[in-house]
Amino acid sequence: MALGVAVLAFVAIALVVNYAVPAFFDRPDPAPEEVLDKQVGLTRYRLGQALEDGTLTDQEIDWAADGEWRAERDRTPPRVVVKYPAPGEDKSYQCHAFTFPDGLKAGSLVTSQKLSDCPI
Repeated sequence: MALGVAVLAFVAIALVVNYAVPAFFDRPDPAPEEVLDKQVGLTRYRLGQALEDGTLTDQEIDWAADGEWRAERDRTPPRVVVKYPAPGEDKSYQCHAFTFPDGLKAGSLVTSQKLSDCPI
């Protein structure tokens, strides 16, 4: 009797796994805009992490941006502009500005916005 219950439980689990695993891998790819939004969010997060010591070096920006960028530290408020490949098949680009409204000091807020034209 116990053996029959164990076999039945094993078969039930095997059927669930057999259905769930392929369904997980057959998910549709995320929309290109969603991928870009995640890249921008990751850059904003990394810039905030890099600024925790109160300085923002070129190496830290390079690590955070993971692409072509330009720092405008003398601007009020300071900002970093990062160039991303635009979503879609064409080879266009989109720029986002990451601004530090409180200046470049530890714990400062980092905001981001899409730029209409790319200064890089």
